[in-house]
Amino acid sequence: GVPELQLPILDPIHIELIDFKFYNLTTEFFDVDLSGFKSFRIKDSKVDKKRRTWDIKLALPTINAVGMYKMFGKIPPNLDLGVSTGEERFSADSVIVTAKLKLGPRGKNIQVTDLQLSLELGGINLELECLFPRNGACCPRKYLKSCNSVLTKTVLRFINRDGNNFVKEFQPEISAKIGVILKDYFNKAIASAESRYLIEYA
Repeated sequence: GVPELQLPILDPIHIELIDFKFYNLTTEFFDVDLSGFKSFRIKDSKVDKKRRTWDIKLALPTINAVGMYKMFGKIPPNLDLGVSTGEERFSADSVIVTAKLKLGPRGKNIQVTDLQLSLELGGINLELECLFPRNGACCPRKYLKSCNSVLTKTVLRFINRDGNNFVKEFQPEISAKIGVILKDYFNKAIASAESRYLIEYA
């Protein structure tokens, strides 16, 4: 963050809730802290003054997330997870963030009127504590506090191995949540810029 410009801290980004379905598995991540954005590198930046757009592509070496999860339903072939909840840890490498900004005037200055975000993630690693609880309780001395270590390893191996499809399901949710935060960030960052430098007038 930059206090002088009233820019908020981007690391970590706090997300209240991400919910999605993966096959027949309903997943909720909540109270999530996402870190890694402070290490971004700008890969590409293009302003189209006529169309009033600004496309930015960022590269992040890695992102990490910690929070809580709730998961219930089945994964192929027909493995029923019941209802599991606990702490979650997520990491991804070689992250590409593409932001498509629409610009408009605000007096003589500029503002972001819309921001669409997409994420491309490399290899992912997801850890979920307390999968397959017994009578509603975790088993602290077992693998990731699960009461069935074998099934837990099977489920996580399935998710991490099929990482691209897993990411595809939750990307719209996480992109929308981060997009709102980044739109506010960009608006504060360019608040003093004169619009004539970034957009054309008819």
